[in-house]
Amino acid sequence: MNYMKTARVGVTLILLGIGLSVATAQQRFSAGPRVGANLSRFVGDADGYTYRPGITAGAFLMYSSLNHFGISVDALYSQMGAKYSAVENIFGSQRQVEFKQRVSYLEVPVALRYFLTTSGNFRPNLFFGPSVGFLLKGERSPQQVAGVQLPALTNTDAFRKVDLGLMAGFQLNFPGLGARQRFLIDGRYRYGLSDITIDRNADVHNSTFTLTLGYGFGVGPEYRSRYQR
Repeated sequence: MNYMKTARVGVTLILLGIGLSVATAQQRFSAGPRVGANLSRFVGDADGYTYRPGITAGAFLMYSSLNHFGISVDALYSQMGAKYSAVENIFGSQRQVEFKQRVSYLEVPVALRYFLTTSGNFRPNLFFGPSVGFLLKGERSPQQVAGVQLPALTNTDAFRKVDLGLMAGFQLNFPGLGARQRFLIDGRYRYGLSDITIDRNADVHNSTFTLTLGYGFGVGPEYRSRYQR
Protein backbone atom coordinates (compact mmCIF):
# COMPACT_ATOMS: atom_id res chain seq x y z
CA MET A 1 0.00 0.00 0.00
CA ASN A 2 2.85 2.39 0.82
CA TYR A 3 4.35 1.67 -2.61
CA MET A 4 1.04 2.51 -4.28
CA LYS A 5 0.79 5.77 -2.32
CA THR A 6 4.36 6.67 -3.22
CA ALA A 7 3.68 5.90 -6.90
CA ARG A 8 0.59 8.13 -6.91
CA VAL A 9 2.56 10.96 -5.34
CA GLY A 10 5.33 10.46 -7.89
CA VAL A 11 2.92 10.53 -10.83
CA THR A 12 1.28 13.67 -9.41
CA LEU A 13 4.63 15.42 -9.09
CA ILE A 14 5.58 14.41 -12.64
CA LEU A 15 2.30 15.77 -14.02
CA LEU A 16 2.79 19.00 -12.10
CA GLY A 17 6.29 19.29 -13.46
CA ILE A 18 5.05 18.75 -17.01
CA GLY A 19 2.36 21.37 -16.50
CA LEU A 20 4.86 23.88 -15.16
CA SER A 21 7.29 23.18 -17.97
CA VAL A 22 4.56 23.73 -20.57
CA ALA A 23 3.56 26.98 -18.88
CA THR A 24 7.19 28.07 -18.75
CA ALA A 25 7.71 27.10 -22.36
CA GLN A 26 4.98 29.51 -23.40
CA GLN A 27 6.49 32.57 -21.71
CA ARG A 28 7.66 35.46 -23.87
CA PHE A 29 9.12 38.81 -22.85
CA SER A 30 9.69 41.90 -24.97
CA ALA A 31 10.85 45.44 -24.25
CA GLY A 32 11.47 48.62 -26.18
CA PRO A 33 10.75 52.33 -26.65
CA ARG A 34 7.34 53.95 -27.00
CA VAL A 35 6.61 57.49 -28.23
CA GLY A 36 3.40 59.31 -29.08
CA ALA A 37 0.96 62.12 -28.38
CA ASN A 38 -1.54 62.98 -25.65
CA LEU A 39 -4.75 64.94 -26.06
CA SER A 40 -5.83 65.96 -22.58
CA ARG A 41 -8.11 68.27 -20.64
CA PHE A 42 -9.35 68.85 -17.10
CA VAL A 43 -12.80 67.59 -16.09
CA GLY A 44 -14.89 67.97 -12.96
CA ASP A 45 -14.92 71.50 -11.53
CA ALA A 46 -13.17 72.71 -14.66
CA ASP A 47 -15.48 74.97 -16.66
CA GLY A 48 -13.75 76.73 -19.54
CA TYR A 49 -11.07 74.06 -20.05
CA THR A 50 -10.67 72.35 -23.43
CA TYR A 51 -8.28 69.77 -24.87
CA ARG A 52 -4.58 70.49 -25.30
CA PRO A 53 -2.00 68.31 -27.12
CA GLY A 54 1.19 67.05 -25.47
CA ILE A 55 3.87 64.43 -25.94
CA THR A 56 4.52 61.11 -24.24
CA ALA A 57 7.65 58.99 -24.51
CA GLY A 58 9.41 56.23 -22.62
CA ALA A 59 9.83 52.48 -22.54
CA PHE A 60 7.80 49.34 -21.88
CA LEU A 61 8.26 45.76 -20.73
CA MET A 62 5.67 43.17 -21.82
CA TYR A 63 5.03 39.55 -20.98
CA SER A 64 2.76 37.49 -23.21
CA SER A 65 2.20 33.76 -23.27
CA LEU A 66 1.20 31.85 -26.38
CA ASN A 67 -2.37 31.87 -25.17
CA HIS A 68 -4.64 34.91 -24.88
CA PHE A 69 -3.22 36.70 -21.84
CA GLY A 70 -0.40 39.10 -21.10
CA ILE A 71 0.69 42.03 -18.94
CA SER A 72 2.82 45.10 -19.56
CA VAL A 73 4.29 47.99 -17.59
CA ASP A 74 5.46 51.33 -19.01
CA ALA A 75 7.59 54.19 -17.70
CA LEU A 76 6.61 57.34 -19.62
CA TYR A 77 7.25 61.05 -19.56
CA SER A 78 3.69 62.27 -20.12
CA GLN A 79 2.47 65.83 -20.74
CA MET A 80 -1.12 66.46 -19.64
CA GLY A 81 -3.01 69.69 -19.10
CA ALA A 82 -5.61 71.86 -20.81
CA LYS A 83 -6.41 75.17 -22.52
CA TYR A 84 -8.52 77.72 -20.65
CA SER A 85 -10.73 80.38 -22.17
CA ALA A 86 -13.59 82.07 -20.32
CA VAL A 87 -15.10 85.41 -19.39
CA GLU A 88 -14.43 86.24 -15.74
CA ASN A 89 -15.56 89.00 -13.40
CA ILE A 90 -12.37 90.91 -12.56
CA PHE A 91 -12.76 93.95 -10.27
CA GLY A 92 -16.38 94.31 -11.31
CA SER A 93 -15.77 94.06 -15.06
CA GLN A 94 -16.25 91.15 -17.43
CA ARG A 95 -12.86 90.21 -18.89
CA GLN A 96 -11.75 87.50 -21.32
CA VAL A 97 -9.09 85.28 -19.71
CA GLU A 98 -7.00 82.78 -21.69
CA PHE A 99 -4.01 80.57 -20.88
CA LYS A 100 -2.57 77.09 -21.37
CA GLN A 101 -1.80 74.82 -18.42
CA ARG A 102 0.77 72.03 -18.70
CA VAL A 103 1.13 69.31 -16.03
CA SER A 104 3.96 66.84 -16.67
CA TYR A 105 4.15 63.42 -15.02
CA LEU A 106 6.27 60.31 -14.82
CA GLU A 107 3.45 57.93 -15.73
CA VAL A 108 3.56 54.21 -14.89
CA PRO A 109 0.64 52.33 -16.51
CA VAL A 110 0.18 48.61 -15.82
CA ALA A 111 -1.96 46.92 -18.49
CA LEU A 112 -3.64 43.52 -18.32
CA ARG A 113 -3.93 42.36 -21.94
CA TYR A 114 -6.20 39.96 -23.80
CA PHE A 115 -4.79 38.89 -27.18
CA LEU A 116 -7.38 38.17 -29.84
CA THR A 117 -5.12 35.58 -31.49
CA THR A 118 -2.81 33.01 -29.92
CA SER A 119 -0.20 32.92 -32.71
CA GLY A 120 0.71 34.39 -36.07
CA ASN A 121 2.20 37.64 -37.27
CA PHE A 122 -0.75 39.81 -36.23
CA ARG A 123 -1.67 39.75 -32.52
CA PRO A 124 -4.06 42.61 -31.66
CA ASN A 125 -5.06 42.91 -28.03
CA LEU A 126 -7.43 44.72 -25.69
CA PHE A 127 -6.14 46.01 -22.37
CA PHE A 128 -7.06 47.84 -19.18
CA GLY A 129 -5.47 48.60 -15.83
CA PRO A 130 -4.26 51.22 -13.36
CA SER A 131 -2.00 54.12 -14.22
CA VAL A 132 -0.07 56.14 -11.64
CA GLY A 133 1.30 59.58 -12.48
CA PHE A 134 4.09 61.13 -10.38
CA LEU A 135 4.13 64.91 -10.73
CA LEU A 136 7.21 66.40 -12.37
CA LYS A 137 6.22 69.99 -13.14
CA GLY A 138 3.31 72.38 -13.59
CA GLU A 139 3.63 75.29 -16.03
CA ARG A 140 1.18 77.99 -17.07
CA SER A 141 1.76 79.83 -20.36
CA PRO A 142 1.62 83.64 -20.62
CA GLN A 143 -1.90 84.59 -19.55
CA GLN A 144 -4.07 86.93 -21.62
CA VAL A 145 -6.46 89.07 -19.56
CA ALA A 146 -8.58 91.46 -21.63
CA GLY A 147 -5.82 91.55 -24.27
CA VAL A 148 -3.04 92.22 -21.73
CA GLN A 149 -0.36 89.53 -21.52
CA LEU A 150 0.82 88.44 -18.08
CA PRO A 151 4.08 86.47 -17.70
CA ALA A 152 4.31 82.68 -17.73
CA LEU A 153 4.77 80.97 -14.39
CA THR A 154 5.73 77.65 -12.84
CA ASN A 155 2.90 76.45 -10.59
CA THR A 156 3.97 72.91 -9.63
CA ASP A 157 2.89 73.55 -6.02
CA ALA A 158 -0.74 73.94 -7.16
CA PHE A 159 -0.94 70.22 -8.02
CA ARG A 160 -0.84 67.03 -6.00
CA LYS A 161 2.23 64.83 -6.20
CA VAL A 162 0.42 61.65 -7.32
CA ASP A 163 -2.44 61.09 -9.78
CA LEU A 164 -4.07 57.65 -9.73
CA GLY A 165 -6.04 56.74 -12.83
CA LEU A 166 -7.60 53.95 -14.84
CA MET A 167 -6.91 53.35 -18.53
CA ALA A 168 -8.19 51.08 -21.29
CA GLY A 169 -7.36 50.68 -24.94
CA PHE A 170 -6.53 48.62 -28.00
CA GLN A 171 -3.17 47.65 -29.49
CA LEU A 172 -2.16 46.52 -32.98
CA ASN A 173 0.90 44.29 -33.12
CA PHE A 174 2.86 43.74 -36.37
CA PRO A 175 6.15 42.02 -37.30
CA GLY A 176 9.17 44.30 -37.08
CA LEU A 177 12.28 44.71 -39.22
CA GLY A 178 14.16 41.79 -37.69
CA ALA A 179 13.60 38.48 -35.95
CA ARG A 180 11.64 38.72 -32.68
CA GLN A 181 10.87 42.40 -33.29
CA ARG A 182 7.43 43.98 -33.37
CA PHE A 183 5.75 47.29 -34.24
CA LEU A 184 3.12 48.27 -31.66
CA ILE A 185 0.39 50.85 -32.33
CA ASP A 186 -1.37 51.64 -29.09
CA GLY A 187 -4.52 53.76 -28.53
CA ARG A 188 -5.79 54.32 -25.00
CA TYR A 189 -7.98 56.51 -22.81
CA ARG A 190 -6.97 57.43 -19.26
CA TYR A 191 -9.24 58.93 -16.58
CA GLY A 192 -7.76 60.29 -13.37
CA LEU A 193 -9.56 59.01 -10.30
CA SER A 194 -7.99 61.48 -7.88
CA ASP A 195 -8.29 65.26 -7.58
CA ILE A 196 -5.10 66.68 -9.06
CA THR A 197 -5.24 70.15 -7.46
CA ILE A 198 -4.37 71.38 -3.98
CA ASP A 199 -7.42 73.67 -3.99
CA ARG A 200 -9.96 72.14 -1.61
CA ASN A 201 -12.82 74.08 -3.18
CA ALA A 202 -12.43 72.34 -6.55
CA ASP A 203 -12.41 68.71 -7.67
CA VAL A 204 -10.41 68.46 -10.91
CA HIS A 205 -9.37 65.33 -12.81
CA ASN A 206 -7.20 64.51 -15.82
CA SER A 207 -8.88 63.14 -18.95
CA THR A 208 -6.42 61.97 -21.60
CA PHE A 209 -6.47 60.23 -24.98
CA THR A 210 -3.11 58.76 -26.06
CA LEU A 211 -1.80 57.34 -29.32
CA THR A 212 1.70 55.81 -29.36
CA LEU A 213 4.04 53.89 -31.62
CA GLY A 214 6.28 51.32 -29.95
CA TYR A 215 8.97 48.95 -31.12
CA GLY A 216 9.49 45.72 -29.21
CA PHE A 217 12.56 43.52 -29.01
CA GLY A 218 12.36 39.92 -27.77
CA VAL A 219 14.12 39.48 -24.43
CA GLY A 220 15.49 36.13 -23.26
CA PRO A 221 14.80 32.70 -24.77
CA GLU A 222 11.62 32.15 -26.76
CA TYR A 223 9.90 28.76 -26.81
CA ARG A 224 7.09 27.54 -28.98
CA SER A 225 4.15 25.58 -27.71
CA ARG A 226 3.56 22.22 -29.38
CA TYR A 227 0.01 23.44 -29.99
CA GLN A 228 1.20 26.47 -31.95
CA ARG A 229 0.67 26.28 -35.71
